[in-house]
Amino acid sequence: MNLFVLSELNPHNNHIGWSVTYGLEAVLASSCQASFLYPQENNTLRLSNGIELTDRNLPLVQRCRQRLQRFNRSWFSLDERPTLGKGPNVLLVIGLSPYFLLSMHALGPQLKQFDLRLGYILDGFDLRWIDRTLLPYLDHLFVMSAEMAEDVQTQFGIPSTFIPIAIDTFSSLLPSQPRWIDIIYYGRGNKIVHQTLHAYFNRPASERLYYHSTFINGEVTSPREHIALMQTLLQRSKISLCFEASSIARFQGYSPILYRWFEGWLAGCTIVGKKPFGKGVASLMDWDNSTLDLPDSPDDSIPFLESLLEDEETLLLNAHRNYHECLLRHDWRYRIRDLLMTVGLPLPEPLNDDIALLRKKAYGSIVPLPRIA
Repeated sequence: MNLFVLSELNPHNNHIGWSVTYGLEAVLASSCQASFLYPQENNTLRLSNGIELTDRNLPLVQRCRQRLQRFNRSWFSLDERPTLGKGPNVLLVIGLSPYFLLSMHALGPQLKQFDLRLGYILDGFDLRWIDRTLLPYLDHLFVMSAEMAEDVQTQFGIPSTFIPIAIDTFSSLLPSQPRWIDIIYYGRGNKIVHQTLHAYFNRPASERLYYHSTFINGEVTSPREHIALMQTLLQRSKISLCFEASSIARFQGYSPILYRWFEGWLAGCTIVGKKPFGKGVASLMDWDNSTLDLPDSPDDSIPFLESLLEDEETLLLNAHRNYHECLLRHDWRYRIRDLLMTVGLPLPEPLNDDIALLRKKAYGSIVPLPRIA
């Protein structure tokens, strides 16, 4: 099998929302020897009358974009085309929204030469974002929500399957002490909860450390440095706050499991917040204390968190259990295996070998817990 990946993770993309993709690409490269292609989005489109549409032409672009892309498929370009080998030649398009699936058209006539053309969308989306010009070329679409998969198949007739997102656990270490951050909270969240915790834990007299992000724009100077820093901060945190996302517009009322759960579990954090309730999610997090529900009343959240922070034995037990379960269930290698098996493709030997090593590492992570003084 020759696997070619069209990826949205181009070198100019510095938004932290694509953090989930770095681990997936690393696993596809090491376990499947994938070849990567990074289409560039064309910001300028020349019409037949010579008018150029750019981002500066708003709102004209907003009105015309969907209409034009049905007649002109040059929204993305590639510097070079892949060299196909003896089959099967498989194309996998990975992006955060269905819009990136249009990058398939950058392959031109070569698109029809692939034996199988797959898409994998790693975030929530409105079904109206799927362009129907893709339908003749897309053999299977994988999405991160079971309900989305059902809706895609019903409305568009595209075979669609729920594959949860995951994390690369191969280089991770068993959670260690000390953890000097009591509570960490980052990205999208509950403003009322944040204001309550900030007012209580970050007052001058507090002996606790509540660490939280303070920026709105998701751009960073170096995504890889940001990911490494977040891993270090989480490994030094006792509690990570995570809340389900059904109220966010792009999830359309669905409640899938998000990347921050896997980051926290792998780092050995105790996850506190509100569990996602999407179809099929419960079986992904069915071990003890995988997520502890924060009380609905902000006034009750402080004594709840204080009591949990005082229970060092439970925090340590949670850290080891969460790490072990993440290795055993939520590495990207398991997801890639399921994806390939769904469409009847053979599993590469390196992928099988890595999964065997991963399970050995997971079971080796079960060690006697140290005594709490």
